[in-house]
Amino acid sequence: MKVTIPTTKEIDIKYITLKLAVRYEEEDMPNGAPMREGDMWKASVEIDSGIIINWPQGQTLDLYMKVCDEGIYKLFDADWNELACVDGYVPHGIVPGKYGDYVELKINEFGIITNWPTKPTFGDFWPVSEQSPDS
Repeated sequence: MKVTIPTTKEIDIKYITLKLAVRYEEEDMPNGAPMREGDMWKASVEIDSGIIINWPQGQTLDLYMKVCDEGIYKLFDADWNELACVDGYVPHGIVPGKYGDYVELKINEFGIITNWPTKPTFGDFWPVSEQSPDS
């Protein structure tokens, strides 16, 4: 008989990538905003520091976007191996925002997200599933 059992594994999460659809053009984000590629905003962030990789030094951005279940958020280890992905709601506990539909990032001239969580959590990436009624 084959059964599925819960296990615990320790992993080292180093980066998160954010891929957000720009839904309301200039209202969401200026066309010349750093990391904007057409109708998408893409960034890779170091989890521990909140630093955006390859941010153009000297530029700032206050980002407040309603993403409406259209974001893609991926976690990676130090070697850029993908560990987990959330496609849709904004994962609480790691990406600043509210209600699962909004992303709010305050990025300074050094590419640091100043409202980045100091103790991020990743529960939205590995939700606890309910046991089946017969278990």
